[in-house]
Amino acid sequence: MSCVSCRPESGFDIRALEPLFVDHLPRLAHMCDSASFAGDLARSFFLTEEREKLLTRAALLHDIGYAPTLRRFGYHPLDGALFLEEQGEHPWVVEGVLRHSWAGRKAGLDPDVSASYARRPLLPEADWLVRAVTVADWRAAGVGGRVSFARRFQDIATRNPHNPDKVRRAGIMVNEVRDWFFDLARDMPADRPLPWVFCDVDNTLIRPGDRLSAPNKAAIRAYVDAGGAFSLATGKHPLSIAPLARELGLSTIQVAGNGSCLLENGEIKVLAELGEAAEALALALESRGLPIAVYRPEGIETGARWPQSLDEIFEHYGEIRPTRVRQSGAALKILCIVDGDDLRREEELRLLAAEHGVDCCRSDRHFLEFLPKGGNKGQAARVVMAQAGWPVLHSLAIGDTENDEPLFALCGACAAIGNASEWARQGTDWTVGPCTQDGVGGFLDQVREGRGWEGLRSER
Repeated sequence: MSCVSCRPESGFDIRALEPLFVDHLPRLAHMCDSASFAGDLARSFFLTEEREKLLTRAALLHDIGYAPTLRRFGYHPLDGALFLEEQGEHPWVVEGVLRHSWAGRKAGLDPDVSASYARRPLLPEADWLVRAVTVADWRAAGVGGRVSFARRFQDIATRNPHNPDKVRRAGIMVNEVRDWFFDLARDMPADRPLPWVFCDVDNTLIRPGDRLSAPNKAAIRAYVDAGGAFSLATGKHPLSIAPLARELGLSTIQVAGNGSCLLENGEIKVLAELGEAAEALALALESRGLPIAVYRPEGIETGARWPQSLDEIFEHYGEIRPTRVRQSGAALKILCIVDGDDLRREEELRLLAAEHGVDCCRSDRHFLEFLPKGGNKGQAARVVMAQAGWPVLHSLAIGDTENDEPLFALCGACAAIGNASEWARQGTDWTVGPCTQDGVGGFLDQVREGRGWEGLRSER
């Protein structure tokens, strides 16, 4: 793993980390992804180089006490801290490992563990690091992968169905940790008072078949005029959203094709493509009798089984009309018409995607999409903010379904529209008004009037 390849200047030799977890790779993946988030946290809040190193190191090592060979008390924060202290690790890193995620404050600890904590004085100067490591811990899934705060809680609840007390404590803590992050976020640069908002289009900003509402349009323009940035982040073809971006007067880069491409000043930039997998995957889908549409930079081409009636559905969704003629250029994604209620077929197709080395997600109850590895909305939003020199965690995501999940995981915080899928609502920090009631506009007004992060708090 790339996060364990470097040798530290002092203390524990990071190269020894992977052998410690050779039989516990999911735990190591969690630690690495915590460190990755900590790096974003450090850069987003402009920490000094020294503090960034200490924070990412503490986040990487925060669960080292789970390594079987380091077991002493059977309590991983204490076991890890004692080991690292013996290795000559920086005291702040030791403190971050020792006290992350309420360690030492939890009820029901073994008396020897409690006594050990009582003997160790607090390091007030490292309190910022303890909190930041805790935030990073709560933005990485238990088996690896970056997630939102709410999805991390769902992860814990799913893995502990017979431990309601643990789930209850996790529910309390996720709100506290999220609010720690909001407190940190208040220190964003004064010249960027409002977060960058990445917003899905269909069933989020606009209900298919409708036009952009006047309240949503006014709210977006007011948000941008107040110093915020706003980008569309959609599965639609970039040529389909160009008119909407112009109507909104957006000068930002737009995310299209579910993150496989960007739209900037009318130009399409390809970020990821299906490559050689596209043709084999298309054949495999059509052999199952499924209608497909292949998205390429210059347009959308249909498969042989695409009925003309589906053209009208595309137009209803505000998508450009597909053509029956083969087009040149990279295959950005393949959209397949599959009803969301056909769970058996969907499982089969997700396995097919894995066999071809591509990602698969649902963008609508009718649409299952096959995307390049890493070609998702989250990765694309990162590129957009990096190009603008914008702190990656100074951002909000708004969406409604599975294809928005990478965006929820990337951004500082996230909201689901009221009509979103249950899965999306469970994995976001807030649920706002439904699409039909201009939920996006209402949320933007709330953020703007609350002066960004200052007005945001966990739902209780």
